[in-house]
Amino acid sequence: MKRLAALHVGLVGLALAAFSGHALAATSCNTGPAGPLGPNPALSGTVTGGVVVHEGAFCVIDGANISGGLRVKEGGIVFVCASTINGGVRAEEASEIVFGAEEIVGCGGNLINGGVTISETGPGILPPPGPSIALEHTTINGSVHLSENSGPIAVASNTIVGGLFCHENKFDLEDEGSPSIITGKVTCKFAD
Repeated sequence: MKRLAALHVGLVGLALAAFSGHALAATSCNTGPAGPLGPNPALSGTVTGGVVVHEGAFCVIDGANISGGLRVKEGGIVFVCASTINGGVRAEEASEIVFGAEEIVGCGGNLINGGVTISETGPGILPPPGPSIALEHTTINGSVHLSENSGPIAVASNTIVGGLFCHENKFDLEDEGSPSIITGKVTCKFAD
């Protein structure tokens, strides 16, 4: 019996070792301005393994179905329209994060399954009063955490299941006259 158990453990270990080298790599996104923002095509279609916007890259995502989440690194810029992101969103020291902004013609709402954490982002590339963070027309199945961001923040017309949390942002949030439906605790202050 001990030999059978040892054989089973050995086979499981071998299988794990064989498949661990085949993990899906994240897709790097640097489209430059795209669609209504410029001539380059946006990242679209089915993307597995997640998406990473590297330092200083400009990424437009439109009509994508992403599994593995979205990560935006220092100085990264991302515009997301009419897309589904499974695995959440994480951005740290990004320049601009825009989801579902109605100001962009044809930019539909999004679905994010997983939490959203955005920290130390801004002040952004859009001229004032444009936000450096915009979460608009998006259903978020997870909590939203916004901390130590230096630019204006718009959170409007969303459905957020999991709460909305703010910590030491330079500006209060704007709802642009269209408040979000939020299930869970809210620690953010909205401007009057």
